[in-house]
Amino acid sequence: MDAILPAAGLATRMQGIPKFLLPSSREYDSLIGLHIDNLIKHCERIWIPTRPDLVLLFDTFGFRNEKITILPMSTKTMSETITKVLSISKAETHFLCMPDTYFFGEKPYELLNKNPLIADVACWNIREDQFGKLGQVKVGDDYITDIKDKDKNCKYNLNWGCFTFSRDLIPFIDDNDPHLGYALSNAIEDEQKIQYKIINGSYYDCGTPDEYLNMLKNVIN
Repeated sequence: MDAILPAAGLATRMQGIPKFLLPSSREYDSLIGLHIDNLIKHCERIWIPTRPDLVLLFDTFGFRNEKITILPMSTKTMSETITKVLSISKAETHFLCMPDTYFFGEKPYELLNKNPLIADVACWNIREDQFGKLGQVKVGDDYITDIKDKDKNCKYNLNWGCFTFSRDLIPFIDDNDPHLGYALSNAIEDEQKIQYKIINGSYYDCGTPDEYLNMLKNVIN
């Protein structure tokens, strides 16, 4: 299994500061650094697609390892970014994780199925302040039954944060979609069985100042 950490965004909500480099501890461990440290134990290779102008930044921060491949590319959507990585990677399954997220509590790297039929999605109990800001999911006994993306009227009590997936998800990826959550939704609409795991702990999307500061307040002692 390979991992994909897409880091090609413009970070407009953070005044252009690369969100994945934000510190997540008193020791200044970056958000993406934590993901790399965990994924390197469970994956054969970690692909980091990023903007060409950020490649030197990755070199500066020392994100170099025989298991890590920095891929400079220019794309319009995250879905397009993932499609390009999948055209290069030879792995049959992948772990997709946003590099500007933080997992407090159980670690999904250790819990998700490494060989899912289509996908195995990590879900967290959503906090009141996160409603309408994340991808929210409705689940049955074994599979996800619906996904809503940043819907202010949605009251599903779970949000998704990362997932493993097989190449059987590829037919459901539309490069015009903003991110791969839409591929999961497309698969569900096609009556495909998307597995899930409920992760004990808290999920933080540190792509906005409010959520990042909330993470620091609740996690860093």
